[in-house]
Amino acid sequence: MQNDLRIFAEKKLIDYCTLTQNEARIIAKHLNNRNGKCSECEFDELNEENTDCPNCGAFNYNLNEPVFNINFCSQLEWSLDFQNVENETIKYSVKEFWCDGVQHLPYDINSLLYKNIEKHKEIITKAWIGSGGDEIYEMKIKFGEQSLENYKNNKSLDECIPRNNENPGWIKLFMEDKKIEVQLK
Repeated sequence: MQNDLRIFAEKKLIDYCTLTQNEARIIAKHLNNRNGKCSECEFDELNEENTDCPNCGAFNYNLNEPVFNINFCSQLEWSLDFQNVENETIKYSVKEFWCDGVQHLPYDINSLLYKNIEKHKEIITKAWIGSGGDEIYEMKIKFGEQSLENYKNNKSLDECIPRNNENPGWIKLFMEDKKIEVQLK
C-alpha cells in the first residue's frame, strides 16, 4: 500500500487469505498507505488502529508500519561505506563503490515475521551497488542483539546501523557472487 500497489495488495489478500476479489478490494480500500494518514481525505492525525477518521468518517485499518521499511532501507543505503569492507583483498577495487538503493520488500515476505527473524536472524533482499550504483546484489541483513530487541519491540532499526567505524568490517562484499552481507548491532 505504501508503494501505491493496491492491485498487488488485493492479489496478496486473495492468495493468502482465500478472499474473494470483492472482499479483498473492500479491505484494500480501507488500508491507508501511511500510518496516521486517512485513506480518503489524508487527515494525518489518526492515532489508533482500526479507527474512523474524525475528519471524513472513513474507516481506516491504520496498521503500524513494520520497522523494516523504506526509511530504514534508505538509512542503510546511505550508511554503506565501502571503506569498511571486511575483505582486505578487494578494498582497493571497491573504493569507488556506492549504493543506489536497498529494496524494502525482501525476497520472502514471510521473513519479516518476528518468529522468522528470531529464528534465522536475517532478512534477504537486494541492493543496487557498484561504481555506478547499478549492479544488483543479493543483500543479507544480519540481526545482532540490539536489532533483534528493537524489531521485537517495534522500535526503529536506524540506531542499529554501525556508524563512524564503531564496528569495522560490518560489511562483507562478495563481488564475484554479487552478494553483500551487513551486520546490524
